[in-house]
Amino acid sequence: MSSDSIHGSIVNESQLYGWQHRVRQIDEEMRTLSAEREKLTRLIDMAEILAGEAQRLAAARGDDSSSGKFINEALSELEEKDAFPKAVMAVVERSFDGATYDDIREAILLSPLAKRFRKSDKGFYHALRRLKNADVLVDYRGYVFTPDNLKAFLRKVEAGLKDDKDASRSASRATKMTAMILEIVAQRPGLIAKEVIEELCERDGEIAARLQDNDGSAYNAIARFKKRGEIEGFGHLERQLRIGPNASEEIKRMARSGIVIPLAKRNEAPSGKAVGAS
Repeated sequence: MSSDSIHGSIVNESQLYGWQHRVRQIDEEMRTLSAEREKLTRLIDMAEILAGEAQRLAAARGDDSSSGKFINEALSELEEKDAFPKAVMAVVERSFDGATYDDIREAILLSPLAKRFRKSDKGFYHALRRLKNADVLVDYRGYVFTPDNLKAFLRKVEAGLKDDKDASRSASRATKMTAMILEIVAQRPGLIAKEVIEELCERDGEIAARLQDNDGSAYNAIARFKKRGEIEGFGHLERQLRIGPNASEEIKRMARSGIVIPLAKRNEAPSGKAVGAS
């Protein structure tokens, strides 16, 4: 059998043309599919960008405006017998932009745990330390967050929707108040705690606004100074305050020119009503 007859029996001209035509069809389909794939890829990228922006906007709108309401509702559900970790979490979980130690303390002082807190704040600090050691809470630039709240907050910062935390600013808020407390006690030894706080509010409107509804942080600051020996009590029931032996030399120098205000002279107001109780 000749080679021509063998070739003719395997494939004919019509079959060969059909195969070639199909290859051209496949090539055209591949070009079309490739163009469609590129278009879909671009659409997916755009959709992912838009979804990310939507997530950032949703986080920014989120619950910031109502976080105070949520905190108050959560604290009102606490009972005096509840543990401090539960109270701390109730505050921090709902503080979507973070909370300072003062913020947490002031919130707890409005809760059913206030009496226990005033008696001793050791449980409060132990709860914070334990929760942070377990990575349930995290510190960020002077503020306490839950890990999820911190991630959401940093997304807002990245998107330009929130200002980042300024550690020096958060520290200066507390430093300003505590520095003024020491100055007042140095300048006017003999005042009782309530009168020191009243003087503090008269001198600084910003601090007065902070302490208007809850002056617990100021009382706590005075208590910490007494524990450290920077302020000490004297007089009847040691209610009157003066600068203690562990205060800085600058404050001690200021205290040397301070005029002691006897408690007896402040028991009667001009109207005859008692004042100065704490």
